[in-house]
Amino acid sequence: MRLAEVEYQLDRFHAEELWDRVMQEIAELLFERGPLTPVEILPELRAVTHRGAALHKEPLTPGTLKKKMDVRVSFGRYFEPRDEGRYARRAG
Repeated sequence: MRLAEVEYQLDRFHAEELWDRVMQEIAELLFERGPLTPVEILPELRAVTHRGAALHKEPLTPGTLKKKMDVRVSFGRYFEPRDEGRYARRAG
């Protein structure tokens, strides 16, 4: 029982770390290109980012990106929403 709990916590930690790196990559992309939608962001992400997400059982889709980015918006991190479903890099 304890081993399963530790494995779950480790998987969760790796997933959080992965998604934080993805969000950092997106923030850099938005800094360079300006506001984009998740559909526009997805093909711009590195191949290693796509592979990493696939290994963590959560596919890298526009819907997944939107969900993950909205969480960061709600906490005032990385992004701010713009018109027409676009996201911009949060100032500061």
